[in-house]
Amino acid sequence: MRRRTLLTGAGAVALTTVAGPAPAMAVSPDSGPRLEQLLPAPSMSAAPTTVAQATADVAGVTRAYRDARYTSVAAALPAVLAGLHAIATNSTGRDHDTARALLSRTYQVASSLATKHGDDAIALTMADRARAEAASSGDNLEITAAAHVLAITLRRDGHHTAALDLLVGTAQQLDISRPEPDVLAGYGSLLCTAAYTSAQAGNADAADTYLREATASADRLTGRRSPAGVVPFSPATVAIYRIGVHTTLGDTATALRHAATVNPALLPTAERHGRFLVDTARAWARHGRADRAAHAVLAANRHAPEEVDRASVRDLVTTLLYSPTPTPAALRDLAARIGVR
Repeated sequence: MRRRTLLTGAGAVALTTVAGPAPAMAVSPDSGPRLEQLLPAPSMSAAPTTVAQATADVAGVTRAYRDARYTSVAAALPAVLAGLHAIATNSTGRDHDTARALLSRTYQVASSLATKHGDDAIALTMADRARAEAASSGDNLEITAAAHVLAITLRRDGHHTAALDLLVGTAQQLDISRPEPDVLAGYGSLLCTAAYTSAQAGNADAADTYLREATASADRLTGRRSPAGVVPFSPATVAIYRIGVHTTLGDTATALRHAATVNPALLPTAERHGRFLVDTARAWARHGRADRAAHAVLAANRHAPEEVDRASVRDLVTTLLYSPTPTPAALRDLAARIGVR
């Protein structure tokens, strides 16, 4: 297996241990996802469904997440998880392994949803369950994806070294000598997150190295089918990470130059579109242009309203409202909708 040369100091990690776009609609401050309902273990008394139906259900939940319909995702997850656990309990062989892989994917969605809403304890619990189910399934792609989600929860808890060890160790175990789209996408996604983790730890050189390697992986995917992960990977994905990395490092001018290179038409999902606009808004805010930041937030609200109705974005809106720079009147209307005063 050919391995790319990454930064030294990150040990290998044993992986086994570790419907259309959302419409612009009003969402009241109290109608967000009820994530605590995900914590109890799913009922094992649920009637098992077929593997085909379960596969369709998981695809639907994943699609809703990519459409930034987070309240719908949270509402659907308990029933989907219960059905999958029932299949896993009552089946053997290939059906059992498939159910475990689908459980891992669903718990990954749950962890990503909790991360979106700042519920880090729930995100960690869901990521740990995703890891366990992936290991049980033996599906290498799900093992990789679950490790990625777990690393994000570690980073958010301040464990940057552990997160980097997991991300880089997982990437090093992937065979990227043959350009299989799912493997390349998993590899690039791991390194994008490694870059952002390095930026949060103040290591600009490491962040640049990981982004360069992620870019090379994305370039090899150009013109090929988009892998069907929770968050799709593409050159546009890397560009979005560059915005966040440079903003975190305090180089907002470079972050905004990268933002200007993004073609919104190439962003594959509403979730990615919203993420791009929110990250651009943060860059403008830290660059001292609250007016430009406000326009980016308002654009995010048009494309993915539930992406804006999150605690971290509400904090950004609060900052913009009290900026000495004039901001659009529409920002106050948005603030009222998401409960910012």
